[in-house]
Amino acid sequence: MTTTTGDARSIGLGAQGLPIERLADILRQRVAATPTKVALRENSGDTSFAELDARSSQFAQALLAAGVKAGDRVAMVCANDRYFVEFMFGATKMGAIPAPINLRLVPAELRGVLSVCEPTLLYVGAGCEALMPAPGDIPGLQTLLDTAGYEKLIAGHSTDDPGYQAGASECQLIQFSSGTTGQPKGIMLSGRNFSAALTGVADRVDIDENAIAMAPVPFFHITGLVLALTAINKGSILLLKMPAGPADLIRLLVEEGVTHAVGVPTLIQMISQSPAAKDADWSKLKYFVYGGAPMPRPAITAATEVLECGLIQGYGMTETTAGVTTLWPEDHLPQPGRDRVVGSVGRPMDGVEIRIVDPATGRVVQTDERGEVQIRGPWVTQGYFNRPEETAAALVGDGWLRTGDGGSLDADGYLYLHDRIKDMIVSGGENVYPAEIESVLSAHPDIAEVGVIGIPSHKWGESPHAVVVPKPGSHPTEVDIIAWSRENMAHFKCPVSVSFVGALPRNPSGKILKRALREGVAELP
Repeated sequence: MTTTTGDARSIGLGAQGLPIERLADILRQRVAATPTKVALRENSGDTSFAELDARSSQFAQALLAAGVKAGDRVAMVCANDRYFVEFMFGATKMGAIPAPINLRLVPAELRGVLSVCEPTLLYVGAGCEALMPAPGDIPGLQTLLDTAGYEKLIAGHSTDDPGYQAGASECQLIQFSSGTTGQPKGIMLSGRNFSAALTGVADRVDIDENAIAMAPVPFFHITGLVLALTAINKGSILLLKMPAGPADLIRLLVEEGVTHAVGVPTLIQMISQSPAAKDADWSKLKYFVYGGAPMPRPAITAATEVLECGLIQGYGMTETTAGVTTLWPEDHLPQPGRDRVVGSVGRPMDGVEIRIVDPATGRVVQTDERGEVQIRGPWVTQGYFNRPEETAAALVGDGWLRTGDGGSLDADGYLYLHDRIKDMIVSGGENVYPAEIESVLSAHPDIAEVGVIGIPSHKWGESPHAVVVPKPGSHPTEVDIIAWSRENMAHFKCPVSVSFVGALPRNPSGKILKRALREGVAELP
């Protein structure tokens, strides 16, 4: 089945009502419209759009003076702060390609990522100094900057925008995949990709010059970055005060009057379960957008009751420049005959095409039949930097992206995810989807979280194994959980064994790292 929703409108408009053809257009149009308005809010103070524009232009001029050319990659490892935003816009103003890198990497991993994008310059921000490589460690890297070096580099340079006009299809930023399957890949994103990503949702959720937006998730991943770009495009205040933990996040959301927030499901669940949240004033919060995985119905109910805001789920990936489907607030509410919808990730955004394909035959399957989710539209990347073979494997036919996700579409066009294709368990000739088992087991009264993987079986080929995080104060046993699962689903789907852990391994986007689960289970006695 193939589905698309609405018209093919996918050109984002900037603050002056002109099309966004390049990343720098977002700031260029916004500063022309509201130069004195607050753009960024940090513990150290506020930054206006005029100040952000001037400093990013100084960085652009400094790059030109240092011999950086259009098309060169310039990498940064830093937190969600003013420097991140300045660096990104400054690089694109003179034609370089910014490449934000995960600050949680260890030095060996950082070297691997840098070898992928081959930057001429690297900025390592405050708090990340342990990742600073030694001069000469990275081939081709000409300039190493810490925060003091960055300030010295831009000092005295003109605040005039160099005015580089990248083509809409040119790569204007490289983001790296989360690495759930191994070495991260450099995903090339163009002006057209970002323009598409900024259409649709922002208009529906009233994010405007009166809004305060917060993304307590890293900008080096696409979800946080798109929220930041949306806030700048719409003239909202982008709150860059980072919380020290769930309690501090609740304080910031309430005290700063955040109207629009983005996070992963586990973050929303932690907030709604906190006693402090139940007594807080959430009257300013309008929408909380989440992605990475659906939330169980009990968690949605709790979040809706506590936060009293609209919940929006989006499904997408870095290769699609963030969300391409949307589950709107009304879809989260109980409706006669439509309770199943809350288990979906929503319907395609305007202009997005989605089809479900049998990965073995390439056949487009029918309604409610499972297969691989494939996506087409201006949201989709042109490929992986310096990885032509992997690009050819991911982009097939006439621009269809193979996501690697197993899914199905219902008659109304709602997309349901069933698992990564590679994570599907084939047990005794039956296809078993870990996500389905996880959904059932998450309803067990003693289970806080659960991840399911396949383990070898002499009899069945593979069998399900559950990795369980017990709820605080509970002590479930393997026998209890297996017996309970057999009362609630077909026996061939039930786990044959269970292990218990304190927390599930997740990437910064909130996705369970199944590879790490498999490695952990292999190490069990």
